[in-house]
Amino acid sequence: MTEAVIYNDPNSIPSNVLPQPPVPKRPTFSRLYGKHDVLDGEYRLSQKVVAELLGTMLFVYGVCACGVFGSDAACSVIGSCFMGGVIIYIFGRISGAHFNPAVSLALFLRHKLSAMEFLLYFIAQIVGGFIGAVLVGLCSRAKFKVLAANQIAFEGVKHNGWYYVSPFLFEILGTFILIMFILASCERDNYLGPTLGFAFSTTLIAISGIGGGVSGCSLNPARSFGPALLQVMAGGSSTPMKHIWIYIVGPLLGAIIAAFLWPIFVYQ
Repeated sequence: MTEAVIYNDPNSIPSNVLPQPPVPKRPTFSRLYGKHDVLDGEYRLSQKVVAELLGTMLFVYGVCACGVFGSDAACSVIGSCFMGGVIIYIFGRISGAHFNPAVSLALFLRHKLSAMEFLLYFIAQIVGGFIGAVLVGLCSRAKFKVLAANQIAFEGVKHNGWYYVSPFLFEILGTFILIMFILASCERDNYLGPTLGFAFSTTLIAISGIGGGVSGCSLNPARSFGPALLQVMAGGSSTPMKHIWIYIVGPLLGAIIAAFLWPIFVYQ
């Protein structure tokens, strides 16, 4: 093709001769429990919220069922911790697999969740936790008065301030460890891939080992609130609701501390 032809008819230039604009790369999103090359909007917000509701429901059911039906303490701890890993593999790609208002709060503070996402996640987690407690009651032949709701075990000793301070401090500390692990797992250089669900479960086992006897190792307001509320509604002991502030304020404080401390260790 001569220069004269090109000058008279620029449209005659073959497409493979003209410089082509660079092909935009598909954005990479680092999700809480799975990093995938996905197109923006692959999962709708409604799908994420439903995943959080179902995941929290299954998690609370699994944890409380292990407490109600478990043959011993070791069975309860191992079963409940690995239940978390199972649902991470189910819903991790969809919602990030939070299933815990403390986790969602930390990621909101780290600008990984919008305000709307955080609000809807929070509501879904509380509702899911309550439904999970209902399922435990139904599976135990409608014995809604005993649902493994979190409460402090005084074991007949004198009640004083330390018996409230100790579990409160551990809920802060345990949640802080958990959130630091999660935030570390979000970083590109620390991504654990398919082993992340297993790592999460073993982390929970470790935290339960160092403080499960202090507070019951809830670390999750949705896990504590649903069973406690339903137990009281069914006419059971009101103690779990009297102690519920420990299992709500403690984990949220631990999440806030971790969210503000973690940037110190982020690789620049």
